[in-house]
Amino acid sequence: MLPALAAALLAPSALAADAARRETAVAAIPAPPAGMGQVVFYRSPNIGTLIGCRVHEDGEVVNRLPHGTYFIHPTTPGIHEYELKTDLLRVEVEEGETQYVRCRLIGAGWPDLSLRNRTDFERLVRALDLVPPWTGDKGTDD
Repeated sequence: MLPALAAALLAPSALAADAARRETAVAAIPAPPAGMGQVVFYRSPNIGTLIGCRVHEDGEVVNRLPHGTYFIHPTTPGIHEYELKTDLLRVEVEEGETQYVRCRLIGAGWPDLSLRNRTDFERLVRALDLVPPWTGDKGTDD
């Protein structure tokens, strides 16, 4: 009975610590640079460890997105088309705005990009690692 009582007493502090970690991670998403907008791409840590999610725009790699990661892509206001080998997503970005795009697996393991909201990102962000900016690495994570 004593361990159950201790767990019950510690639960509120664990919830508070969890909320603080989430707020810290969300606060780590800076405002876009002046005159720009941005897109936060993210991928759940729970599925698709062997399937890559390399995001392209206009034929150029924006960044790769291994499972359990996210990256921030500053961009000009307007409509942008982001693509994977198997999917294309149009995203309208306004000046000062942050859009959220999730890479997930559908069907037989094909990656898919979907426009999401900040709440969906916040739900996962504690378990995600930030991917550094793309440097032209020739890895196999397509």
